Amino acid sequence: MAMKYLPMFFVFLTANGFLLDKSQITIGQTGTSNHYITATEFLDETKAIHLEGQQLRRYVDKSLFVLTSELEQKFNILEQILIKCENQSVSNASYESLKHKYIGLERKYNQLQTENKVLKTEQNLMTNELWLLRNKTGEVSNDVKILKHLGNIKPLQEIQTLQLAVKTVSDQAHSLSVNERARSQDFLALYNMTIDSKRSLIELNSNISNRFKTLETKTDKQLLRLELHHNSTTTGIINDMEAMEQHENFTLSVMQSQMKKISERVAMTAYLSSTGTITSTVMKFDNVMFSVGITNLSSYKNTGKFTCEREGLYLISASVMSYTSGAQYYISLNGNIISYTRIGDHIGNNYFTGAVTITRELNPNDQVWLYASGTIYLVGDLYSKLTIIKIK
Repeated sequence: MAMKYLPMFFVFLTANGFLLDKSQITIGQTGTSNHYITATEFLDETKAIHLEGQQLRRYVDKSLFVLTSELEQKFNILEQILIKCENQSVSNASYESLKHKYIGLERKYNQLQTENKVLKTEQNLMTNELWLLRNKTGEVSNDVKILKHLGNIKPLQEIQTLQLAVKTVSDQAHSLSVNERARSQDFLALYNMTIDSKRSLIELNSNISNRFKTLETKTDKQLLRLELHHNSTTTGIINDMEAMEQHENFTLSVMQSQMKKISERVAMTAYLSSTGTITSTVMKFDNVMFSVGITNLSSYKNTGKFTCEREGLYLISASVMSYTSGAQYYISLNGNIISYTRIGDHIGNNYFTGAVTITRELNPNDQVWLYASGTIYLVGDLYSKLTIIKIK
């Protein structure tokens, strides 16, 4: 449209105006304002329209930029609040609820951004259309002015038609202005929605904080009760453990005492395993029928000598049956005779028994044995026996 009038514009610049009625021009006259529209007026009107369009575009761009920035700031704040809420230890139900609300707000924010882009595109289109309509209005207004001054050339109906066209264009411009205000109201509604969302998040944050405080209070009380219960339980366990330890110590002492007594018990009863004649030798009671607390029985069976392993007071008892008249034996302690026993004098085929019982304090490695004095016919098995017992 502008390119169509560009050649005429240069012509007008050289002519310094627009000629309205050639028939009224007289020689020597320069013309009046009723017959010309000067180039300056045309340029001023064009610049004014252009400036209004630029101001409108800057206003719309600035409004969109401010609203977009505020929306981004609000949603950044909301995101930080949500992140802060996520960092706090909430229950699974509260966390899921908060997560769903955040997803909903994020979806609304994306929808608002999409609508903002669409509205911005429509605003640009409306601005372009308004600019074109303003240009058309200016052109039509100029044509109307020219036609008014050229009333004797063009018919009045064309002027009315142009006036109607101007009115139509003005109505369209007014409609666009109304649409622009409606869009502004839409932006305001979006801003109010953002404010409401912020208020909802603040209330949500407050509710979560209150829940945290309530949960913290309950947790402290439960921990206190658990601590008290733990202390009482620990005291009871310690008392039970001490009582059990005392009982175990007592039981152990009793067991040790019994073990000591058992370990200190020493006893042995042995018999002669065979019947026969022996001469001046150790009498080997090699058939040990019972023994306790003795570890060197094999040595005793081979030698016939009892070796003391535990210090104490011992009882030594012997009973020997013999067929020999006047047979006798004695008890030797480490080679020293400590007792004599004569079995008896007799005639014929008779058997007599000679018995002896003594006590002695024995030390470890002391040896005790029975020794046959001379030649003796001994009767073995259960008839001749030796018993040694530690009594203390």
